[in-house]
Amino acid sequence: MTDLPPDISVSIVSFNTKDLLRDCIQSLLRSQSDHEATLEIIVADNGSSDGTHEMVREEFPDVKFIETGGNIGYGRANNAALAHATGRYYLILNSDTQVQPNALQTMMAYLDHHEEAGMVGARLVLNDGSTQASCATDPTLAAEFYEQFYLDKLFPKNRLIGRYRMTHWDYETVREVDQICGANFFIRSEAFKQIGGFDPAYFMYYEDIDFCIRLRRTGWKIVFLPDAVIHHVLGASSVKRWEIRALMVASYNESRYYYYHMHYGKSKAEQLKAIVLSGALLRLLAWSIMAVLKPSARDQVKLFKDVVSRTARLPNGEKT
Repeated sequence: MTDLPPDISVSIVSFNTKDLLRDCIQSLLRSQSDHEATLEIIVADNGSSDGTHEMVREEFPDVKFIETGGNIGYGRANNAALAHATGRYYLILNSDTQVQPNALQTMMAYLDHHEEAGMVGARLVLNDGSTQASCATDPTLAAEFYEQFYLDKLFPKNRLIGRYRMTHWDYETVREVDQICGANFFIRSEAFKQIGGFDPAYFMYYEDIDFCIRLRRTGWKIVFLPDAVIHHVLGASSVKRWEIRALMVASYNESRYYYYHMHYGKSKAEQLKAIVLSGALLRLLAWSIMAVLKPSARDQVKLFKDVVSRTARLPNGEKT
């Protein structure tokens, strides 16, 4: 036994992902057994009903388990978990990830030797072996326009149109970036505390983008490390009901509207709303035409009617 603090405090937010969470924790324990780093693992559960608590208690008795009292959102749940953290570094990890050999050691070593870096991100590898596009520049109204009118899909390698998603880059080099995907944040504990963690106003989506811009504004750099690899089981569970998907799209739009309002001001937030509403109307028109020939497209029509209605009602105040 040792009284030394762990190298890394790992925060995992769980919401009805019992089996994925098990695989995630096992991958971390394998890394620890390989002496990559000493860990404390903290699970913040957002009201799961799939037996997550029982699984963690029975199979991983050394993992700290925090019940948040309901689905309080991703950022707030991570804040709750890391309020109990004692490590030098924090690893914020999605439950649908599996840490690969040497990933923790690679990320920790980089921060140990680069004092200017506050946070690093690993290469996220998908089920088919491809690398997920997990880095981006700060969002802009131009980037939102390209997305809403499918220009980013038509011209992904164009350096202007693809700049936001960095689709022209091959992810093969160490690189300073504006933002990394919130599925894995490896951050100095003092940097996390300095910016006060995640903004609790975000329930879902854009909390990671907001986190990155606030971190950089305090002077810390964010770096992508291609040699640190994490398997990301992206899309393991797909949502089919149009009502649920509509709520997810609405939450995404509300979050980015709040982000623009907070960081760029009311005028740009209103311009964003106009762009998003135009994109939703375009999709509604396209699916309505398709539904004439293909009845299965009617759910998409319902979805985008809902999206148009909710986007038009986005508030004009400072918070969503």
